[in-house]
Amino acid sequence: MIRDLDIADRNQTIELVHQFFRYVNTLDLDGLFQIRPRAATKFSDIYFKLQGTGKVYMRGFWEGEELASLLIGRVEEKPHLEEERSLFLDLAVTKLGKKKKGYMKALLSDAESWCLENSIPSMELRVLLANQPAVDFWDHSSFERFYLRYRKVVPLVPGSINRFSTESSEI
Repeated sequence: MIRDLDIADRNQTIELVHQFFRYVNTLDLDGLFQIRPRAATKFSDIYFKLQGTGKVYMRGFWEGEELASLLIGRVEEKPHLEEERSLFLDLAVTKLGKKKKGYMKALLSDAESWCLENSIPSMELRVLLANQPAVDFWDHSSFERFYLRYRKVVPLVPGSINRFSTESSEI
């Protein structure tokens, strides 16, 4: 069954978001991109606070009392484009042991219906290239590759304060 996530679902939501964040931190990325501890709680709470504003999509697929899969997104305003708004999917995750049961496809279909009801003409997302299972999933979905996003790690000058670290050099 698909339904909105609500504050009573907070613990299961955080658990599933945390599962995904732990996985991302195991990927071989650029050495800078790491999800912080407790990020799952902060991420989830931000969306729970925005519920009821019409600016978020936050639903889950339930097996009885268990949250098996969730899809979380936010409405992006694009006044400079003809489409004006899109639903940006920030997180799509299915619990380990529950994959390949069609839960995410059902949530995506529900999100598409939500977009139609809210006159939102497009849905977007991004995927880390190192997350090959996700790349494969989205490549075989009804979504199409649309842009590329590039990243460059800027080497910090030796002796400067590294804003990404708790250590600083002596002056």
